[in-house]
Amino acid sequence: MKHFSNHRLRSGTAVATAVGIAAALLVTAAPAVASPKPSPVRPHAVLIGGALSENPEILRSIVDLADPDGSGPAKARIAIVSAAASPAKNSTDAADDSLNNAAANGLYYSALFQRFGAETYAVPIDAAVNYDGDPYTPARANDPAVVAELSAATGVFFGGGDQMRYVRTLLDCAPATDEAFSSCTDTPVMSALRAAADRGVVAGVSAGLTIQQGPDMVTGGEPYEAWRDGGQPGYLDDPNALAYLPYGGLGFVQGALLDSHFTTWGRQARAIKLGLETDHPLVLGVDETTAVVVDRRTGQGRVIGEHGASLLDLRLARETASGVKGVRWSYLTSGDRLNLRLGLPLPAAGSNAIKTTGAAVAPRADVWDSLAGDGGTYSLRDLAVAAIGSSARTTTGTTLETGPQFRTTLVRDVLARGWITPAGGSSFAGLEVRIDRIP
Repeated sequence: MKHFSNHRLRSGTAVATAVGIAAALLVTAAPAVASPKPSPVRPHAVLIGGALSENPEILRSIVDLADPDGSGPAKARIAIVSAAASPAKNSTDAADDSLNNAAANGLYYSALFQRFGAETYAVPIDAAVNYDGDPYTPARANDPAVVAELSAATGVFFGGGDQMRYVRTLLDCAPATDEAFSSCTDTPVMSALRAAADRGVVAGVSAGLTIQQGPDMVTGGEPYEAWRDGGQPGYLDDPNALAYLPYGGLGFVQGALLDSHFTTWGRQARAIKLGLETDHPLVLGVDETTAVVVDRRTGQGRVIGEHGASLLDLRLARETASGVKGVRWSYLTSGDRLNLRLGLPLPAAGSNAIKTTGAAVAPRADVWDSLAGDGGTYSLRDLAVAAIGSSARTTTGTTLETGPQFRTTLVRDVLARGWITPAGGSSFAGLEVRIDRIP
């Protein structure tokens, strides 16, 4: 399986809160919602948390949303943008679709979508020219021939890698220290990509998910360092330091900070810290082999795939001397729905409430899945699922690192509810998250 990096390598004014509404929906069954149909006046976004090739349902959804006439004769035509990957070193590497470089990834992603009946166009743009005859160059972001090719596209797919490479290649930004850009304009190719996305769908995996957000896009960082040191704008030499881009990403999906590999790599704490520092009330994070399909005009979405998507609601969060309390976490699995405009998690039709047990949940170490740990994944997600099914009011976990050490407390109060979806997923809404520095 190819590895597409998103940096980490293991070496409100509301009368009722969103979670309160979601809890009420568990009592009255939610109506079934038909799957979105492709329409040029209802463009969609597909936000994939990672490992795209392992879930055919996600690939099929993208192709269906890019199909301009459903069962008619026209085919989906998807523009493949892979500039987030590093440039190929030579022509041999560029032609080997088992490697991870921009040209090779263009071949790889094209083959994936062609298997599901789509036509593809690999957009020949990357961050550098490394050899004579290199067809992938930064200059092609201004190439009228590339713009012309995109005029027939009915969808856009952004591959994985480093989301800042998309900023550097597809946007023209005013110079800033540490690349902390606050003013950018579209290149001609980026304008053409927006038009193609509006005709059907924009999708992306890993960095290709993150680049779809608006202001204050994360550019790097690990959870522990985020809480120990705080964040700063720009793109930093230290990949563990929390950093973000004030201008943000390409802005296809508005209303929330976006993040990928989310509970897979334990990024909840990082996202909470970034949300607090940049004054964003909502975070949407998506796990690997999972996607959220969002109607870009209404902000309504549904979860598909193997794991889940997280909504972190910071509207009632309160910073304390040692951390934060009042963050509400909802975790949605296949069939569940959400409304990004309202910050609402919505259970799948036919879901059944989780019955609590009397068993307390043991505290968990390395709950943020540190890079220095033993390679754990989904630790805080698994702790939360256990907590929601327990009758215990609180459940805790600590960071691997000490000096200082941080404790995460999950509080199952009257706003917290869990359910099992018809697909068998364990979902929950309204679980309070508290983070404290341990004295």
